[in-house]
Amino acid sequence: MSKRFLTITIVIFLLGLIGGAYLVLRTTVTYGEEEASTPLSAGKSSDELLAELLTLNEQEKESQNAYVAPEDKNLTDDFLKTIVSESGGINQNTAEKIASSDFLASTIIPYLRGNNLNLFPEIPNSVLKIVKDSKTARVQYFKDTNKDAITIFNALKEFSKTNPEKLSEDGADVSSLESQVSKLSTVFENLSKTKTPEGLLETHKKIIVTAYSLQKIFESLINSDSDPLKTLIVFNDTETLGEFWQSTLLEYDKLSKIK
Repeated sequence: MSKRFLTITIVIFLLGLIGGAYLVLRTTVTYGEEEASTPLSAGKSSDELLAELLTLNEQEKESQNAYVAPEDKNLTDDFLKTIVSESGGINQNTAEKIASSDFLASTIIPYLRGNNLNLFPEIPNSVLKIVKDSKTARVQYFKDTNKDAITIFNALKEFSKTNPEKLSEDGADVSSLESQVSKLSTVFENLSKTKTPEGLLETHKKIIVTAYSLQKIFESLINSDSDPLKTLIVFNDTETLGEFWQSTLLEYDKLSKIK
């Protein structure tokens, strides 16, 4: 048996194994600084947009051993390197060793906990354009953001129709996802610059996070062949994300109808 074939077999085995391990961490949300992820063909990536917004308020710390956020690396490759290192290399006994409860507790779960993606980043007030609350300011806000809210809603409908298993077979589907990424990128930038009344600030932050997390989902789908682990991690949170997206849009719609 070739080493390459054994490596591929181990990777497939690991992806199945961590699916169960991730259930242990499903309610865990990791907060931390995020940097730019690999740019896509059109528009800025979700992490580049978030980094631009957040670095308006703080300077990045330079270090030779700087922390690399999960968003900025191929988690599948990085996880495999960790497993190889911790298990003493890939051989005939590797699968049996990593399937043990001890290895799960000592290596796999800590890795997933430390590399959980932050799909609900905190948006500080200082990076937003906040204005005094008034009827005029609210009317203008909804006028300025209505188009972006519709774009998010349409992206959600597109996501609901997406079949991850057919992406590699249908180039048209991937092209459609890339289009959504570009549109959501524009939405994020627009919302980051929108003058927001104080009374609508929390809703506005939720709309920004919705655009960010939805773009992150599309990016993970596009890159699922090269980083299936990241896609798996993201999709383990789709139920929570879906509830958040729906409640946020309903909240926005309700507030927009208040006279």
